[in-house]
Amino acid sequence: MSDNAAGPQDDVFRIELPPRPYPGLRPFEKIEWPIFFGRERMADAIVKALIDKHLLVVHGDSGCGKSSLIRAAVLPRLEQENARAGLRWRTCTALPRETPLLNIAEALAALDGPDSDDEQIITLRRLLNFGQNAPAQLASLLCTHPGENLCILIDQFEELFSQARRHGPAEAQLLTQFLIALHERPPPGLYVVLTMRSEFLGACAHYSGFAEVVNATQYLLPRMDHSDLLRAICEPARLYDGNIGADLAERLILDAGGGQDQLPLIQHGLMLLYNLNAVPPAGQLPTESQPWHLGLEHYHHENRLAGLLSAHADEVLIKAQMTYLPLDSHAIEDLFRALTDMNAEGQAIRRPRTLKQLLAVTGATEGALRGVVDTFRADGVSFLTPHGDAALAMDELIDISHEALIRCWHKIADRADGWLLREFRDGLVWRSLLVEAEGFERDSSNVIPPLITGERQHWMPRHNEAWAARHGGGWERVTALVDASAQSRDRAIRRQRLLITFAACAMTVLSLSAAAWYGIYSKNNALNMAYDAAKEQLDIAVKQYPTLEKPLNDVKAELQIQQRSQMILNAPADRKASPQ
Repeated sequence: MSDNAAGPQDDVFRIELPPRPYPGLRPFEKIEWPIFFGRERMADAIVKALIDKHLLVVHGDSGCGKSSLIRAAVLPRLEQENARAGLRWRTCTALPRETPLLNIAEALAALDGPDSDDEQIITLRRLLNFGQNAPAQLASLLCTHPGENLCILIDQFEELFSQARRHGPAEAQLLTQFLIALHERPPPGLYVVLTMRSEFLGACAHYSGFAEVVNATQYLLPRMDHSDLLRAICEPARLYDGNIGADLAERLILDAGGGQDQLPLIQHGLMLLYNLNAVPPAGQLPTESQPWHLGLEHYHHENRLAGLLSAHADEVLIKAQMTYLPLDSHAIEDLFRALTDMNAEGQAIRRPRTLKQLLAVTGATEGALRGVVDTFRADGVSFLTPHGDAALAMDELIDISHEALIRCWHKIADRADGWLLREFRDGLVWRSLLVEAEGFERDSSNVIPPLITGERQHWMPRHNEAWAARHGGGWERVTALVDASAQSRDRAIRRQRLLITFAACAMTVLSLSAAAWYGIYSKNNALNMAYDAAKEQLDIAVKQYPTLEKPLNDVKAELQIQQRSQMILNAPADRKASPQ
C-alpha cells in the first residue's frame, strides 16, 4: 500500500489530527504521526542508519512498537525533513503475507495514486524476479529525477519464512537476493527497512548470504525509558485541549508491568478512558471541545490494564453474539481459535486467515460472520484488521491487531480452558485419531474402545473438514474410523444384552431345578421339557449370532450339567414312591 501519492511538496507538512489522541490496541498509521510521541531519539537513529546503509532490519519482541515507530515516526520524518532541503521522498508499505513479491509490486505501483493499472503491477513484479539485479532496475524506473528517493517498508518480515514453508522457498530466495544486492551495491535513491520479531533472526541464516547482511544492518529496538513513556501518555492529550494527570500516568505505567505488551496496553487503556470521559459530542471537532482532564479517579479496574482490555473484549463479544448469532453459537470462539496459534517456544502468535477460510472453519453464514468481524474491527475497538468499515473481499486476510489481545483476553489466554489451549488440545486429539485411522485402515478390527467412542462422537460435531485441514486433514478417514467404532460398540452392546437374556433363561431353569429339589418330583417330564426348550433356543441363537457361539455353548453346557444333576437327585424319590 502506498503511504503517499504524488502531489504538491507542501502536502508533507500538512497537519491533520486523527479523530482521537490514542489509537488503541492497533499500531499507529503514518497519518497519525502528529500524536506519536516518546521515541524521537530512536527515530533519529533509525533514519541516520537507513540513509547510511540503504537497508535496515529493525527487530525486537512482539508488541515492542516496531511497526508504529517506522510508520508514524521514521517514514514521516524522511518525507518532511528532507523536503525542507528540496528532496522528494516517497514511501510505501507492504506485508509478505501469501504473495510477498506481488504485494511489494502492488505497493510500488500505488505510489502514483490508488488507481494503479495492472500492467504496471506486472512490470514491477517481473523486475523483482531479477533478484540481485532488481534494486538497480527498480531505482532506474522509480527514482528518475535527481533528489528523488524511495523507501519501502516491508512490515512483519517474519511472514516471509512462514510463506516459504507453505509454498516453497522460491519467492523468499528472490527477495533475500534483492536485499543482499541492495546492501552490497545500493543504487541511488532506493531504501528498504524491514521490521521483524527477534526470534526469527535465526531463520535468516537459511538463505545464503542473508545472515551476514542482517548482522551488518540490524537495529534492536530499545525499551522506552520512564520519561519517554510519560511523553507518549501525556503529550497527545495536549493537542486535543486535554490533560492526563501525573497520578494516572504513573499508575498506567506501573499497571502495564514493563513487559512486551506495555505500550499497546497503555494505548488501549487511554483510548477507553478518553472515549468514556472526554470524547467530544458528535459533529464537534476534537480541537473545538471543552478542556478535559483524565485522572486516577477515572481509572477503576481491579485487574489493571490487562483486565481492562479483557473486559472490553468481552463487551464486544456479547454485542456481536447478541446482534448476529444464536446464543448457543460457537462461531466467535472458532473465529479466534482459527486466528491464533502457538509457536515452537509456546508463545501466542497471530495466524491470519481469509474471510473465505474463516467462513469454512466457523460454519457461520456469510452475513453473520461479516457482522462479527466488522464489530471487532470497528473504530474504537480495532481488535481485528483490516480496520474501519470498508466491505471485505472474500480473499482478504483477517488478522488480530496485536498479540496483546491473545495474551490478555481471558477467553483466549486462560491457562485452564482458554480458546488457545482448547485448540491445542483438540489438535492433539485429531492427530491421535489420524494415527488410529491408519491402524484401522490396515486392520478393520483396530477400532476405538467403546468407552472412548462415545466421547469422540460427541466431540466430532464441534469440528469440520476445514478445521481438520489445519491439523493434518484426513476428515473422511477419521469419520470412517469413528463410524466403524460406533458400529462395533453397538454390536458389543447387543451381544451383552443377549448374554443377559440367556443368562436369565438359565436362571429360570435353575430355579425350576431348585423347586424340584424341594419335592416337586412328579414333574420330571415337565422339567426335562423345559431344559430341552432352553437348549433349543440356545441352538437357534448360535445360528443367528455365530460370534456368540462360545458364550452361548457355555450356557448350554451348564444347563446340561444341571439337568443330569436333577435327574440323579430325583431318581431315588421316584423309586421310593413306587409300590413294593
